[in-house]
Amino acid sequence: MLSIFAKNGSETPEPVKAQVIGSIPSWLQGTLLRNGPGLFSVGNSQYNHWFDGLSLIHSFTFSNGEVTYRSKFLKSETYKRNIKADRIIVTEFGTMAYPDPCKNIFSRSVTHLRNIIPDFTDNNLINIIRYGRDYYASSEINYMNQIDPATLETVGRVSQRLSP
Repeated sequence: MLSIFAKNGSETPEPVKAQVIGSIPSWLQGTLLRNGPGLFSVGNSQYNHWFDGLSLIHSFTFSNGEVTYRSKFLKSETYKRNIKADRIIVTEFGTMAYPDPCKNIFSRSVTHLRNIIPDFTDNNLINIIRYGRDYYASSEINYMNQIDPATLETVGRVSQRLSP
């Protein structure tokens, strides 16, 4: 099971000075953004595949031979819905979400029928792309989430049909 190998990450919302072993060239200036799975369980439910963990965005800022680090979870609609429900309710690549077992039989039937066409995830945990002056968390799904590269705040979800 994935939980044996994966541990939940945590946010570091405020920049933290990194300990540097050796030296970083003083000419290296800028910010490196990275994205990947960071939350592998919600409540008592766990993801079954490495590609399913909720996105954690990392920022490494290089300035005058020093590095600062920060990270934040991508506040996608999938993240918000799962956190609010305190369990996984949006199906991912290797993890099927199931209806709430506490609902009455009529609600479960309607929910089951609705789940034939699953809600599509917007958990963009693969890449960070720049389009003009905007930055987006992206993956192979229908949506991207715009992020603020300075604060790592999620600006909002957009369709991947961007035009120049």
